[in-house]
Amino acid sequence: MRTSQLLQKFTVQDLFLHVFVAIDDHLQGLTASGRCHLPDAPDRKGSISELMTIATVGDMLEQPNDEVWFELVKQDHADLFPSLPDRTRYHRILLACERLFADFGLSLATTEHEEYAVIDSIPIPICRGARYNRPREQVEASGGRGSLGWVMGYKLHAVVSAGGMFKRFAVVGANVADPTVAKVLLDPRVDDLSAVLGDCAYLGCGVTAPSRSNAKKPMPWTA
Repeated sequence: MRTSQLLQKFTVQDLFLHVFVAIDDHLQGLTASGRCHLPDAPDRKGSISELMTIATVGDMLEQPNDEVWFELVKQDHADLFPSLPDRTRYHRILLACERLFADFGLSLATTEHEEYAVIDSIPIPICRGARYNRPREQVEASGGRGSLGWVMGYKLHAVVSAGGMFKRFAVVGANVADPTVAKVLLDPRVDDLSAVLGDCAYLGCGVTAPSRSNAKKPMPWTA
């Protein structure tokens, strides 16, 4: 959901409250189960739940600069966060909370429609333009065409569940064709290929995909 759509449904204060409750409940559950032990210093400025909430809402609102966002929160939402650490300590704490963020994200993943999946690829360029033909130490990198045009680098291919979880992935040279990688990532002996959605680049792999725009007989999505 885009920022404009979020703010049509919620105020920023509502977002902070909803996200804080979700994160705090999750962290309390982790602590009660013994999976993690959070610091409990009485004079601590900003709880882990508060700092993770600030970072999460900033991501939801697509804030481009973490430092500016943190200072805005300190100024404009002091009623919600009356005691916050300095900016450098805030960033150090967030770095230490990477596993907590990952665990919280996993807890949000839905299991609804898990029988369906999506396969797609995205280029990972290491250079463009005049640097394209220069010698380089990353011999696995190669030139290939993708959604960003011609790039030198790699491609990330992933099979993602309907809930947004990575099921399988591979990083290969940018010149490796999508169907070639798809045939490695998907096994018709265990995967229902008709329940895997892909774009027209995956035609012929057995997955459900649309016809190419220049096809003589365009057809809707078909396996």
